[in-house]
Amino acid sequence: MMMKQRLFGLPLLTALGLMAVTVPAGFGLYSAPMAQAQEDEKPERNSKKVDSLRANIYEKIAKAQEKLEKGEKAEAVEDLNDLLEDKINDYETAIVYQILASSVYIEEENYKQAIVEYEKILKLERIPESLQIASLNALAQLYLVDEQYKKSIEYMKKWMATQTNPGPSPYYFLAQAYYGLEDFKNIVPNITKAIELGRARGDEPKENWYLLLRLAYFELAQYEKVAEVLEFLTVNFEKPEYWRQLAAVYSELGQEKKQFATMEVAYRQGYLDKESQLINMAQLYLYHSVPIKSAWVIEKGMKDGIIEKNAENYELLGQAYLNAQEMRKAEEPLRLAAKDGDDGEIWMRLGQVFAEQERWKEALPPLQKAVDSDDLDEPGYAHLLIGMANFNTDKLDDAKKAFRAAAKFDETEKAAKQWVDYTNKEQQRRAQLTEYYGGGGQ
Repeated sequence: MMMKQRLFGLPLLTALGLMAVTVPAGFGLYSAPMAQAQEDEKPERNSKKVDSLRANIYEKIAKAQEKLEKGEKAEAVEDLNDLLEDKINDYETAIVYQILASSVYIEEENYKQAIVEYEKILKLERIPESLQIASLNALAQLYLVDEQYKKSIEYMKKWMATQTNPGPSPYYFLAQAYYGLEDFKNIVPNITKAIELGRARGDEPKENWYLLLRLAYFELAQYEKVAEVLEFLTVNFEKPEYWRQLAAVYSELGQEKKQFATMEVAYRQGYLDKESQLINMAQLYLYHSVPIKSAWVIEKGMKDGIIEKNAENYELLGQAYLNAQEMRKAEEPLRLAAKDGDDGEIWMRLGQVFAEQERWKEALPPLQKAVDSDDLDEPGYAHLLIGMANFNTDKLDDAKKAFRAAAKFDETEKAAKQWVDYTNKEQQRRAQLTEYYGGGGQ
């Protein structure tokens, strides 16, 4: 039987991984693990009369145990049930119940019947207190395994009440049970107490404890606390996913500089090994005005075979080089992106690349394709650049036509009209020069 699992995730960059909650295992014959571990920490109790284990009954119990060890389970169970029908005392009865629970039903993973046997022990009066305490502990664990979380919490608290200093593990146990109930509010104080007690004893930090705390804070939308836990995990447990998750939480909190710094560290340490992660890093470099590093990330990712060579990724590479003013390097990826994607915005950027280098003839075809695509966000700029390209290649009539088209758009109206005026004056100037040098100037 397995505990429920939940997916810890964040919407922006990445999801956190599956976190399975483990259940304490192992039920001793005469004492449960945590009870045994805390045996020297029990408070003083009033003594009571208990029955003793008689020699003849001990021999019968021992023979039944031998049969169990040999695999003769049916005969052993029959012998133990025969003992229960005899006139045996409370202590002897309790031992039989415990053997049935721990060595038969738990071995068969029949936890419900094991619970029944341990519950019977608690109803007996003349048994050692240590056996009652061990039964409380065993029941807490069995109820947890059986996903009866409220009962598990009830019995663990009863067991803890018998201890002067129960230590950190029972608090972690309670946190697990509250996790089963999806009671995230109660997970926090218990797992925090477990961590606190563990630190006080000088124990090594337990990764699973911090993972459970992280999950609880996330479900409670306490992202500042999630970040604190992840900061601890990145320092103490060097795992790539913690760096990526921490960056995601910083993003959720709007702490962009911390997100960027964390992702950059993760990249430098080789913790980003998926296309989506590398593309995200490249976009962060662009956003934080480091476009050349954005280009380097994409180029290396393509070279390593992680980033696919498609129109979308070529466009990002071209944009990175464009922003870095590396016009020559922007040309090829933008050409490939435009060819594969047939997107007007990409043709526009390619035309810009040529225009920035004053390669006006080469600028005209991609700019015209951009206009023809009919999907530009701001087509006025494309018309304006077409006009400039025509002007600089001495096609002044075509230039005026393009400038007039640009003047129809708010974003380029003013500049386009100025260019129309300037082109008209240039035409007049050239006409005058032609007239002067063509015959009338002597």
